[in-house]
This record gives sequence, structure tokens and C-alpha cells, in this order.
Amino acid sequence: MLPDAPATVSLTSIPVRRPGRRPRGTVLLLLADTGGGHRASALAVARELVRLPDAPVPHLLDPFTHAAPRPVGWTVGLYSPLIRHLPPLWGALFHASNSRPALAALRATAFRLLEPGLEELIDALRPAAVVSFHPLVNHAAARVLRRRPGTPIPLITVVTDLVDVHSAWICEDADAVVTPSPAALDRIRAAGIAAERCFDLGLPVDESFTARSATGAERRALRRVLGLEPGRRTVLLSGGGEGSGGLLRRARALCGAGLDIQLVVICGRNTAVRDRLLALQPEPPTTLHVHGFVPNMAEWMRASDLMVTKAGPATITEALCAGVPLLLTSHIPGQERGNVDLVVTVGAGRHVPGEAALVDAVAELVRPGSVALLAMREALVAASRPEASAATARLISLLAARAAVGPR
Repeated sequence: MLPDAPATVSLTSIPVRRPGRRPRGTVLLLLADTGGGHRASALAVARELVRLPDAPVPHLLDPFTHAAPRPVGWTVGLYSPLIRHLPPLWGALFHASNSRPALAALRATAFRLLEPGLEELIDALRPAAVVSFHPLVNHAAARVLRRRPGTPIPLITVVTDLVDVHSAWICEDADAVVTPSPAALDRIRAAGIAAERCFDLGLPVDESFTARSATGAERRALRRVLGLEPGRRTVLLSGGGEGSGGLLRRARALCGAGLDIQLVVICGRNTAVRDRLLALQPEPPTTLHVHGFVPNMAEWMRASDLMVTKAGPATITEALCAGVPLLLTSHIPGQERGNVDLVVTVGAGRHVPGEAALVDAVAELVRPGSVALLAMREALVAASRPEASAATARLISLLAARAAVGPR
């Protein structure tokens, strides 16, 4: 917590070790824990900012938890249960709010409730720049910054939806918008954001995912470290941080197919599914390894021959950088439909919406010498954008420095 911050403000700071360097103030990174992708991208950029000479010190904040009335935080907290249990309802809400009139109504009502807490926070922190990693905080932050006296503080938006960009991401007052893909850039440009304010840098992911693609020998070594059989084909099944996407149903299908694989299921925070999977007996020769939330997801990806998952933007981007081909089983209605098309189009994976299609695809791709699996691995290299986090951090640092100098 900052020494002069009001008691209601709670900040998470990345440790800074810059011998002989003098950082240019602080930069406020705003996110919301609706899924793990927003926080993951913010953390990745924060770590890169720490490495830059003279860059602002990064502070992460979830304003819905620390700077908003409790009812607002509770409402935002419904995201995880909705996507897990009622995805059609979430899709309906996404589409109903995805228009200029709906956005104008939100800006005049719900988004206004964030402003007092954000204003108090910004007055206490006095950041050199504010960066939004979530569509619901863009407009509130812009209004607060616009009415502050003195030197303008730049606002940067980092879009974390790969293709289907919701209208809430589009903030005319943002000084810069970082997009994760050319498709997202087209959406932002079509909404009227000037080209000089748009930067298609890719979706930031942690550096642990961005090492070069693992060779066969490296995959075997990683499997040994992770407690797996080094020489066996390995399939990783995950539903993101929330453990959504029909994990139990798909794990049962793969366990019952009698494939010569070791199946690893990462359940995230979905403890109910984890407990049921721990009691599952796979059909030999399949073996099953079940885990909850893991801190080393990059290692599990890099140790695997295939990853089976829903079409979450962070997971897709991490898999592309880690070099593991994808089998996409499902998508959240609304913001993830285009992600499936993106992966299939670049050749980095397939769409397998049913259990029969999933089992068939795994059986084909784990065969020794699979040409299709090799082609997917080659496509991953071209589709990945491992420099996104570093490039985004450099842009933030540059805009903060320019704002400190002021207009010439």
C-alpha cells in the first residue's frame, strides 16, 4: 500500500530491482478477475516493465474489488458461474450489450459507479500512465483522467479478446489501443479509432510460454520432471482457470477410448470436477493424471503433444507460444467464437465440438510419425507472437515518458 493512499486502496506491486536506475514514477494497470486472462496479460506486461531502464513501476489493481461499491463487485463476480453453468445466458448478455446505445447506457449508469474509487486511487498514486486490461474499466478511467487538472495522464487499452471485440473495448479517449490480432485491429479501426493510436502487438503472455518450441528430447525431459512417463504420447486437457468447457465429459470420453496416451487433466479452480476425475478409472493402456490449479502451466504445455481446451484467448496464445497443437472443444458464446476460426485458419489446431470427433482426432494425431501433427507444430511457429509483452511494455514506457515531458 502506498504511504499516502487512503485505507480503501489496495495495490499489488511487482518487485522492482533496478540497481542504479531511476524509474519514471508509477504506472497503474487495471484488470478484473473475470477469467484468468486479463490478470495474466497484466502480469506479463508488468514483469517486462520491471526490466526496462527508467520505466514506471507497475501497480496492479482490480477496481471492482478495491475501488467499487460492493454490489458492483458482486455483479462482476457472476461471470465465472455464468460461463460455467449458463453459457447461453452469458452469450445473450454479451450480444445485448454489444452496441453503441447499450454502451452509452452502461457509461451513464454502471460504469459511473467505478469513478469515485478510481479517482481517489489515481489522486493517491499519481501514475505516469493508466493501462486498462478489461473492457469494463476503460470508460470510467477515461472520464476520471479527462477531468483531472494538470499534465494529462495517458490511457492505454490492451485488448485481451482475440477476434470478437466487444463494443466496451472501444474507448475514443484512449491515447493508444493495443490489439492481439489483425482481426481485432480491423474491429477497432472500423469503430473509428485513428490508425496512429492503434498498435497490433499481439496478446501479452508470460515469458515462460515464449521460449522456442520444445524438441522431442525436451518434451521427454519435462515429462520426467513432471512425474510422467517420458516416452509416451501426452495429451493435456484443460478448461482454463475456471475449469469450464465440459472437462468431465471429455475426460471420460478419452479415458474410455483405450488410447495409448497419458492424459493430464488440469482442473483449475473447479474442485468438484477434480474430485470426480480422481475417482475415474481409465481404460488401459490410457493413464490419467489429475491436477487442480497449477503454477507451471507452461511446463505442462511444453511437455505435451496435444492440448485439448476451450477457445479462451489467453490459453490459445500461450499454446501458440509454447508450441503445442490445439484441439478446441468449445467456446464461450460471444467473445470466443472467432477464436476457433483463427486457430483452424492458421493450421495450429482443429475444432472438435463432440466427444466422438475429439477421440478420433486424438487417435489420429498421436500415431507415431503423424504428418498432421508435424504440420500443426510448424504452423504454431508462424502464428505465435512471443514479443507481445515486451513490445507492449515498451509502448507504455514511451507514452509515459512523453507525457512527463509534455507538449513541445
